[in-house]
Amino acid sequence: MAYYVVAECCLVTAVRDGMNLIPYEYVIARQGNERIDSILGLGPASRKKSMLVVSEFIGCSPSLSGAIRVNPWNIDSVADAMDYALEMPEGEKVLRHEKHHRYVSTHDVGYWANSFLQDLERICLDHNRRRCWGIGFGLKFRVVALDPNFKKLAVEHLVLAYRRTKKRVILLDYDGTLMPQTSLGKSPTSRTIDMLNSLCRDRNNMVFLVSAKSRMTLNEWFLPCESLGLAAEHGCFLR
Repeated sequence: MAYYVVAECCLVTAVRDGMNLIPYEYVIARQGNERIDSILGLGPASRKKSMLVVSEFIGCSPSLSGAIRVNPWNIDSVADAMDYALEMPEGEKVLRHEKHHRYVSTHDVGYWANSFLQDLERICLDHNRRRCWGIGFGLKFRVVALDPNFKKLAVEHLVLAYRRTKKRVILLDYDGTLMPQTSLGKSPTSRTIDMLNSLCRDRNNMVFLVSAKSRMTLNEWFLPCESLGLAAEHGCFLR
C-alpha cells in the first residue's frame, strides 16, 4: 500500500483477468488521509492525483472511464500510454483522479450487493411465463427455461434460408459443437476438414471458426483450410 501512496502512475497490463481491484486500491491510497498527508508533507489544500494505465482486458476497465486503456500485447502503445500519463497536464490529472475517487467511494460493497439483487429480481419478473425443459441425461442433464413462443430450429427451414441468401457469415464453435466435449483435445477429423472446405469454397460464404484453443494449435489443425477464418482464444487472435 505504501508503494501505491507514492506512485505517480499505476500500470496494470493483465492479458486475462476478472474484477481486478488494484486500480481501486491505488485510487483510494492516492487520496490518502490527514496522517498520510502529514507524512508526505502535503497541505490540506493539496490536490490529489492518480494516473491509471490499465489493460482493456481487465474487468474494471469500463468502470474507470478516466483511465488510459491499452492493449498489453502492443508494447509500443503501452510505452506511449505511460509517457502520456506522466506528461499529462496537472489539471487534467486532478480531474481524472477526482472522477475515479468519486466512483470508487460511492460504489462500495453495499452498492454492488444491492445492484445484484435488483438485477436478480428483474430477471425473475417473467419467470412464471417461461417453460422449463429438461435436456440431457446423467451428469449432462440440465434445466433450460424458454419463452413460450420459442420454437426449435428445423433443419429444413435452415436449408431454405441458406439457399435464398446471397451473402452469408457463418460462425462455428469448435469446442463442444464441431467436436464433442469428450474429444476437445483431439484434432479435427478429415470429414470435418472436408465439410469446412466445402463451405469455404462457396464465394458467398464467410466462414469463421471460434475456439478457446491457442492460435498455434488452430493454425496447425486447420492448415488445409486456407479460406477458413480462425478466432483463437475466444477472439483474441484472428486469422
